[in-house]
Amino acid sequence: EFLNTEGEHEHDNSVSSTSAKFEGFLNVKKLNMWISDIIQEMGANLFRYKGVLSVAGMDEKFVFQGVGMLFSGGFINAKWGPNETRENRFVFIGKDLDKEGLLKGRD
Repeated sequence: EFLNTEGEHEHDNSVSSTSAKFEGFLNVKKLNMWISDIIQEMGANLFRYKGVLSVAGMDEKFVFQGVGMLFSGGFINAKWGPNETRENRFVFIGKDLDKEGLLKGRD
């Protein structure tokens, strides 16, 4: 039964997550290509992803989130503070994730 916690329980070892956090600025053109590549190549295996990114030349934060191949993202009405560290943070959760592939295109 659904609420029976005494029954068998099995984890899927192919499901994992990967995340990154680094300071600096991202190029908006490279950012768009990176996100597009990830969705096209790995979208079917992505359960959930989200992040906050610092884009060169922009004072606003770029926020994104998605499920599978459904992506939503853009600049929000929140600026980086004058004393705030401009850093990029994101996480991907999915099945059979290519962790190196997810991180390589961010540069």
